[in-house]
Amino acid sequence: MHLDLGITQTINRATHVTRGFRRIVMVTAAGDGLPDRLVADLTDNFSRRGIEVTQLAFTGSEDTTPSTSAPAFIKWPRRRQEKARQNLDEGLDRQSAIIVTDSSRFDEVADLRVTGRLDRPVVVFLATDPDEVPDELPQLVDLVVTPNPETGPWEHLGVPVCSIGVPATAGSPAPGERPKRVALVGPCTDAQLSDALLTFDHACQVVPGWSLEVCLDDETRVRSAVAVRRDVGIHPADAESTVMNQSELALVLTRKEDLASRILDAAGAGLPAVAYADTPAAADLLSRCGYPATTTEELASSLSQGMADAPLRRIQRESAAEVLADHDGSTIGDAWLDLMFNVRRNRR
Repeated sequence: MHLDLGITQTINRATHVTRGFRRIVMVTAAGDGLPDRLVADLTDNFSRRGIEVTQLAFTGSEDTTPSTSAPAFIKWPRRRQEKARQNLDEGLDRQSAIIVTDSSRFDEVADLRVTGRLDRPVVVFLATDPDEVPDELPQLVDLVVTPNPETGPWEHLGVPVCSIGVPATAGSPAPGERPKRVALVGPCTDAQLSDALLTFDHACQVVPGWSLEVCLDDETRVRSAVAVRRDVGIHPADAESTVMNQSELALVLTRKEDLASRILDAAGAGLPAVAYADTPAAADLLSRCGYPATTTEELASSLSQGMADAPLRRIQRESAAEVLADHDGSTIGDAWLDLMFNVRRNRR
């Protein structure tokens, strides 16, 4: 009797954590790039809850190299695709969900024979870019979820649209005064690195006495450019967290879909971020714990503003803690599962 009760309680707790979902299939862009940061973070969050997360095979792919950022994401060879898709057909039911990040792959989802079934999985379109909105969605799509606070660009699609933030992966901001250092956050191209040095130079003309800390996989890329400079430090890529925790500001130059994630990384280290407000999600975060810019000239101005105003930096650091609480990974995961559970329940 006691054993049965214990098993029942365990099952109830597990069901609450997963909202009854046992499998989630991610349908990502069919390009050569790795899954974006948001997809990788969601995958990790769902997996930690005990939900099986897999990927729909890429049509025609011969690549078998797994992604380093999300091990579950693999481009399967042709000889395995038919078997993999057959297994998906047999394993997808009302306890499953399909999250599509690339609207061009909806035809492949329809091929899984999920349309019209009463026990079919929940199908969600993860929309990240307001500039790339499809004209319409297939009838099998139940819900649109976007990390942007404004849902207007997708509301004409005829399905419910909900805004759920980007999960934060870092911890609480570290207190205390820090050296006058600007940490360049995130992987960057040679062009972005050049822009960072130029932006930093312009800001230092207004507020001298700071240094720029750069973390790179290949340190030789910039050794020759900054070898004679005492105001630029070069560190290995895996030292980024340490560098951020010993800096006062973060400079984020990416303009891609992981922009908001990188701003949150900075917030996790207690750093206000100076970055382009290129997406609604990034603009929202920067309005609370950072300095937004739209042009290269504005970026230098925002950086100098952050360097010059220590009281405001302290206020921004306190705001960063509030932003992190709003974007807690567990909270984001709960919101996703609640939405999908409500869609499934309302089908009855």
